Amino acid sequence: MYRNALRLTLLGAMAALVSPAWVPWLLHVVAFVTERPVAMEARAVGYRVEEGATASARTLPGAGRKVTLKADARGHYLTEATINGRGVPVMVDTGATSVALRHEDAGALGVRPPLPSDYTVPIATANGAVRAARVTLAEVRIGEVRVKNVEALVMPERALGTNLLGMSFIKRLRNVELAAGRLTFVE
Repeated sequence: MYRNALRLTLLGAMAALVSPAWVPWLLHVVAFVTERPVAMEARAVGYRVEEGATASARTLPGAGRKVTLKADARGHYLTEATINGRGVPVMVDTGATSVALRHEDAGALGVRPPLPSDYTVPIATANGAVRAARVTLAEVRIGEVRVKNVEALVMPERALGTNLLGMSFIKRLRNVELAAGRLTFVE
């Protein structure tokens, strides 16, 4: 008797959680638990993998600067960022709390190459735990979209395959939209 009641309660709870009406609430709970703020209006309409990862920028009157990235064949958003006036390849990573730079690229971007004693921030990566160095980037641009004074982390040598455009950049945008294999940033 109690087992059946418990099963029905669990089934009802699962059905309620899967309901689209619960998704915004569930996102806020996940954001609270993972300590990642929900600081943007994101809308996923669909997904289609398209070849190429070029950024197209345009400015609409009253709409702010805007850039749209296309997913590559693997579904990743790769583009060229201009960091402190220099171009560098990046991959958009909403799972990264911060912009993460390869140690090998930091000096070329005008960021003082960190000393071994500067690597104090513990980071959990897919390849294990490492320590990174905290820096502030004067400006990060993707197409015409720009953000000034962006917090970033410099990863140790060979700890990162590509630079990551994380949430320290993304959360400072006015709007982010994901639709049909395209990721749009609005300043």
